[in-house]
Amino acid sequence: MSDPSPYTSSSRMLHIYTEGFRGRRMNILDSDKSTPVYIVNKNSGGCFSSKPHMRFCRPPTPQSPLEVQIGSASFHTWSRSVDLDFGSSTSSLSSKGVFTRSTEFQSSVGLLTWKHDTAFGNDLRLVNAEGNWLARFVGNVFAWKKRGSLEISPGVNFGPGLLDEIVISGLAMVEAERRRRNANSAAAGSAGGSVAVSS
Repeated sequence: MSDPSPYTSSSRMLHIYTEGFRGRRMNILDSDKSTPVYIVNKNSGGCFSSKPHMRFCRPPTPQSPLEVQIGSASFHTWSRSVDLDFGSSTSSLSSKGVFTRSTEFQSSVGLLTWKHDTAFGNDLRLVNAEGNWLARFVGNVFAWKKRGSLEISPGVNFGPGLLDEIVISGLAMVEAERRRRNANSAAAGSAGGSVAVSS
């Protein structure tokens, strides 16, 4: 794997947009908001859906008219861990503990951790073992098509494929949080319905 574009000394902002009502397809655009960098295809992720649940692809180019898959993410019904495939290696996005929402995975540059910027928000920050940030995800709560932005830190020595690992693990983390919230809402609704029936 290689970075879709050369690394620069300034931070790089990737913009994430969804397609369609269900948002099963995402387009990740570069800082200019027009150049495609990644395409993400999702399935429902239900009990009977096939894995992987997220497929990360390079967009078509004049030299390569087809999407080229470079990684994937698969979720588990009864576990918070997420299986990550980076193409040339695999890893697992795992919770750091029962009472924390932080998750960690083994990358090509060592152990990295996705942490929430606030106690109750959904914005994320990726840090290394020294606590230096590599990327930040900021979600768009009120936007319909734009899912959010992923800022890539300046001053980080990106090796081959590290940008892929950041994008795959970051959006897998975002999707895992979304699925968890939906599951909790469904459970709360089911519990409320049971109380109403019993009363």
